[in-house]
Amino acid sequence: MARGSTSKSHQVVSPLLSPHEISCLLQPVAQCISDEYPWVSNDEQAIEKHFKGVCAQVMRLTNTKSRIEWNHYGSGYASFIDAWFYKNTPDFDVKRPLCHGEEHTGLTVLLSRLSPYFVFMESEKNWHAHGGSQALPELEMIDRLETPAVIALSQQVQSELEKCGLVRAYKEQLTSLLPTGTRVPTVLTDRGFTQFDALFHWED
Repeated sequence: MARGSTSKSHQVVSPLLSPHEISCLLQPVAQCISDEYPWVSNDEQAIEKHFKGVCAQVMRLTNTKSRIEWNHYGSGYASFIDAWFYKNTPDFDVKRPLCHGEEHTGLTVLLSRLSPYFVFMESEKNWHAHGGSQALPELEMIDRLETPAVIALSQQVQSELEKCGLVRAYKEQLTSLLPTGTRVPTVLTDRGFTQFDALFHWED
């Protein structure tokens, strides 16, 4: 087992995006990087409608609830949809006393508006009558799934998303630095821009 783990760590993982795809993603008016519908249309409304159908299907088939950020976190532009799935069961409860409202751990799925790619993260959200809080996504959170219920849910969700033509991207594919001088309009990172930033950025 240990030997297998060691050999895997030495495998060279190719970056997810080509230089041309990075250029398309970072145009002043971003261009989708897929020949598949709906992305090939570059029609944001068609893409969002598609994702609404996908998310509804995921909820129905995995028996989950969701809190989905369709509106660019309320301002600016996000190149992705932040979809968070959970179940109102004890195995999704946070492991600390709750003062008021609701708080759960769940599966965050970032759905790229500009491609069929998605990534997984685990995160907590809380909400109550006067508001709530959530963590913004970042590169280091990708693939860090620790709660058994979230891990099990991720397997179900991945299966359903792949049936819809979506493709999971992994952290190790997105860590490559972008060429020197490349700027990404994002508030989600405070260090060198990576392929993660090219694909998943939010300009507030």
